[in-house]
Amino acid sequence: MKLEKHLLYIDITQFCGVGCDFCMYADKHNKIHLKLSPYAKNNLSNLINDPSVKRVSVSGEGEPLNNLAAFYSILQLSKGNVSFEFITSGYICHDKLLDFYGKIDNILSSNGDTCNIRLSSDSHHIPKLKNKPHGISISNFQNKKYKSLTLSFRSIDPDKQFSREYLTSEITLYGFKSSIEEVSLLEDKLIIDDSQYNLDYKNLVWPQDVKGDYLNMWQYIKTLEKKYGKLFTLGSINNGDEVNGLDITIKPNGNVYFYGIEWICLGNIHEDYFSIEKLVKKVIDDSLIRSLYTIPFVEVVENLSNHIDIDKLIEKVNNPYWLLKEVHHKNNTLLASIF
Repeated sequence: MKLEKHLLYIDITQFCGVGCDFCMYADKHNKIHLKLSPYAKNNLSNLINDPSVKRVSVSGEGEPLNNLAAFYSILQLSKGNVSFEFITSGYICHDKLLDFYGKIDNILSSNGDTCNIRLSSDSHHIPKLKNKPHGISISNFQNKKYKSLTLSFRSIDPDKQFSREYLTSEITLYGFKSSIEEVSLLEDKLIIDDSQYNLDYKNLVWPQDVKGDYLNMWQYIKTLEKKYGKLFTLGSINNGDEVNGLDITIKPNGNVYFYGIEWICLGNIHEDYFSIEKLVKKVIDDSLIRSLYTIPFVEVVENLSNHIDIDKLIEKVNNPYWLLKEVHHKNNTLLASIF
């Protein structure tokens, strides 16, 4: 079994001061920051600098701007040619936000790295932000302020029109004209002159109290399969004939998991040794993880439907990764017994 082009998520905090009406991690807020012990730094350096890692995505179960010390430390671990991503609401005052952009651009440029800033741009985040970052950010990027940074936008909201109208109106305040080009059900492009900024939509998790149309889980999966040209499985999906990769998540307490299989803790970066080679071996050696990484998700669900009311869970959870966690929560031996 071959695995390449891995995705590494590092959640650096559970603290959040935004207060969105809808949040998948609301029950975890205001608990802990990721702290980087010397042993943890060695592990992160192993993972970040492995050439088979395609992207290092820094986010949180809260707002990652609340633990910038950890982010700066992570950037400094790079030995060069690393593609970072920072997912944020951008809620801090504009002067501090632009200082942040400038500081990380300098770190990235000195290391030969890049980082994409992904700003949340949906109706759950925007009304809560006193300092809206989108217009000022686009203005700085349009004026070519940065060498190693790019900018994009994300939404967890089924109300695409809100995100489209909000972004185009914000840009107007800074003297720019823009248009929106729909790429797919999950992607738009915001076009300003000869520049393009991606706007990505995620399907809604736990949508019971949310009004309006939203992609159901199967629509979401079909859209991903069309985008990548292959059947959906767990793991980091790569294009077409390319083999898939690991989808690794490091939590603020240092625990390490494969995304969507968080009931299996792989260890802790403060205590256990980690490398990509070790994690690849874990997938190959563990029959359950190997099955979830190789069996098309539709077949996984068909197998589960013989043992549990899976349709009700799908409607409730509406996301393939969270679905399996809920299945395990309902019956902690079922998945292992089937696969």
